[in-house]
Amino acid sequence: MMEAFRSCCRRILAKTKKGLPWVIAAVLVVVILGIGVKVGVEQRAKFIYKDHLNDTAVTVDGEALTFRDLAFYVVYEENLVQKSALVYNQEAPADYWNSHVNGKFITLEARNSVMKMAVHDRILLRKAQSKGVVLTSDEKSRLETRRTDFYEDLYDDQKERLPVSYSVLNDTMEDIAVVEKYQRMLASERNDTYASFDYDGKNYRALKKKHDVEINTKLWNRVSIGRVTLNNAPDYQAAKGRQNYHREGK
Repeated sequence: MMEAFRSCCRRILAKTKKGLPWVIAAVLVVVILGIGVKVGVEQRAKFIYKDHLNDTAVTVDGEALTFRDLAFYVVYEENLVQKSALVYNQEAPADYWNSHVNGKFITLEARNSVMKMAVHDRILLRKAQSKGVVLTSDEKSRLETRRTDFYEDLYDDQKERLPVSYSVLNDTMEDIAVVEKYQRMLASERNDTYASFDYDGKNYRALKKKHDVEINTKLWNRVSIGRVTLNNAPDYQAAKGRQNYHREGK
């Protein structure tokens, strides 16, 4: 009887060993599916830009740029693209934001442009400051005119939904003016074009390789450009504006 019991135990153990890999595989599948669902839920959760102003969006050479630092670029890009969206479909500009050109979605390209401009400006700003580049009184006067034009050009929705104060936007515009001045200096020194030092220019791309840039993709990829200061619902109506404030070379 004892031998029969041992034989039975051996058979059960053998079956258990054979089935163990399947059990482990099943557990792994459940874990992977659980992680996938969690990530999917997090990605689909509505991203409230104002709730992340103090969070780091990107780090440039060890310096953290927060979502507050990138706010102007978001407002600027949304205003710029919305003009094309209204030409495309004034009754439903969201159709344009959700469309794609050359296989690339407009909203994703806009988000990439925001990040590229912000990184470009921070790299050149720090270089300009190290060279002692500042604005003259005449340049500051022209900047004030550009600021006025920029705010007048914003859609009503944007004015109501600005993620930061006017003071923050003003500070960024002043930094950009310094960057543009330094960019003109670089172009003159290198006997090359201003555009070659834009964020997509050949000279800037070579320069950027010498700098460390790390994007907080976990948060940044959740930003939906076109829906931060704009309400691109199907029934959205907006008056056409003018694009008075513009980046040089654009």
